[in-house]
Amino acid sequence: MHARAFVTSLKLHNACADRDSYYLYGRESYTMNTLSLVAQVTGFTALLTFIWLLARAFGKHTGWGMAVLLFSPISAIAFGIKHWKYEKIPFLAYITTSTTAIALFLYLFTAWGGWELLRTSQQVQLGISTQSLTESNVQALMTISQSFDEQSGFDTQSSQLLQQAQRELAIQVEQEAAEENASAEATSKEHLDFGNIARKAKLEQPRYRLTYVTINVSDAPHYVGSTVKVTRKNVVEKEYRLVSVSGSRLEFSQRAGSGSYTFKYKKNDIEKIRVLTKQPY
Repeated sequence: MHARAFVTSLKLHNACADRDSYYLYGRESYTMNTLSLVAQVTGFTALLTFIWLLARAFGKHTGWGMAVLLFSPISAIAFGIKHWKYEKIPFLAYITTSTTAIALFLYLFTAWGGWELLRTSQQVQLGISTQSLTESNVQALMTISQSFDEQSGFDTQSSQLLQQAQRELAIQVEQEAAEENASAEATSKEHLDFGNIARKAKLEQPRYRLTYVTINVSDAPHYVGSTVKVTRKNVVEKEYRLVSVSGSRLEFSQRAGSGSYTFKYKKNDIEKIRVLTKQPY
């Protein structure tokens, strides 16, 4: 009885913890969405106050207007101080809304992981230029890019740097595959007799061959663990292994060096997917 009561209380505790974490995540997401909306409204308001201050500057003199237009915020501050008596209201409105908008955008950029994304991008760029790119660098860039995209609504996963890094790793994989094929051919020559025996045995059995068959993206969950070739928008077809399917994304893995790395693509970005299957002939 005591054990059953303990198990029941533990289940209730886990359920409460899941509920609290769900509410906490929902509250945090709502807060970030609200801040993003406020930042956009504040930025638009800052633009309107700048136009107001610019019109006042042109009203004073064309030189002041061109200076505020071309060299703000320095020239806008100088104009506001010079004509404080008559222009303090538009000047203060411009300074207040601009400062608030910049502060909000910097806060959101930091909360979305923007600085970490910049640092990781610099590391990947350095790895490409020095030919020392590693799979961990690319994996980190893809993970951070995906997190940044989901929170900010931008699409950094299609950036030129990320595509270039993936091409560099793909080249490494192809080179390693070529070396393995050459080694396999050398081994097969040494065991030619055994190969002949194996071929004779295969002739007595049903014959199959591996071929790629086109499937719908919606049928991908049935082929988790299979080797696939994926064609994305404006990207050539590439070979991966389908790892999992979750929501609107497909997760793939690709060999790199002595290991592999995983990444996700949106279903909407995939134009065609082909699965490697055994077909009788």
